[in-house]
Amino acid sequence: MFIGWARAGADYEPAPYKVIYRSGTRIGARWGNFIGFLRWQRYLLATLYKHREKIAAVHCADLDTALVGYLFCWLFRKKFIFDIYDQYSSSRGVSGYASRIMNCMESYLAREAHLCIIAAEERVEQHRLQKGANAPLILENVPLEDLGAEEIPEYSGTLHIGYFGVLERRHRGIEDLVAFASSRADIHLHIAGYGAREQEVRLAASRSGNITYYGPMQWAEGVALMRQVHVIGGFYYLSNPNHAYAAPNKYYEHLMLGRGLLTTRGTPPGQRVERHGSGWAIEEGLDPLNRWIAELHLSDMRRAGMNARALWETRYRDYFQEHYVGRYGRHISQYSRSLENA
Repeated sequence: MFIGWARAGADYEPAPYKVIYRSGTRIGARWGNFIGFLRWQRYLLATLYKHREKIAAVHCADLDTALVGYLFCWLFRKKFIFDIYDQYSSSRGVSGYASRIMNCMESYLAREAHLCIIAAEERVEQHRLQKGANAPLILENVPLEDLGAEEIPEYSGTLHIGYFGVLERRHRGIEDLVAFASSRADIHLHIAGYGAREQEVRLAASRSGNITYYGPMQWAEGVALMRQVHVIGGFYYLSNPNHAYAAPNKYYEHLMLGRGLLTTRGTPPGQRVERHGSGWAIEEGLDPLNRWIAELHLSDMRRAGMNARALWETRYRDYFQEHYVGRYGRHISQYSRSLENA
């Protein structure tokens, strides 16, 4: 069973195993979502209680679900799985005393979990997690299926850059990508997603022939769109402390699709694309974008795309089966047997 919260602008494909809580709260509204957050906690606990006889383990993503999930597992002797996507306080822009409380709660729940999951080795240090026998399970954000790569589209004097993801207000360089495309005749930005900057992006697209905004998309649709561009954009500005440990889906999607990734220098994605020659890592802001394109050659795009797909083939093609179905699946099978024997 999957329990999800579909906030404004987001949606889930219907399925028999999905239980969806719907509300009008917006992603990126921060404290403005507090009442909606409390209602979500109540809904989550009530849903877990209703299905308690069929539950062997609860897999919780971030503090949005972990507090209630841990309480439920403690009360009803279920296995608690804590999947830490990002450090909660940093990703929500919380600072000061509230941030320290959240970080302590996060570390405590990670230690108490029957299984803790993180997306990269670097995050062991970030979350002050244990090593050795009690080390967390590292599951990189690799797509569950290989949608395949195609040749880079023919270049006819206009560079097509794609962005598919959350349109966050800060720290992601959305505003710089939009300004970059708006100011040049040789750039076309294809952008899809939803979030706090959605209206700004929509307005920019209406004013500029160099920007096409596609609105929210399901994952397969968005990835198919990225296949039609020359370069995939994904910035992780270090004004958000989490981005020093960034392990984004876009990194693995660019490998799968065989497209070069344009990202931020000094972040894990930036270090990786430089190491493997699968993209470009630049400084933050508009000026570095203009310097990057001034030095870009068609051969660079093709080489980056070829290196990206080659790395996918050698390291990640079978990753989902080996690690998600294999390593994670063995934990779930063990927990399920404990329910059957109870």
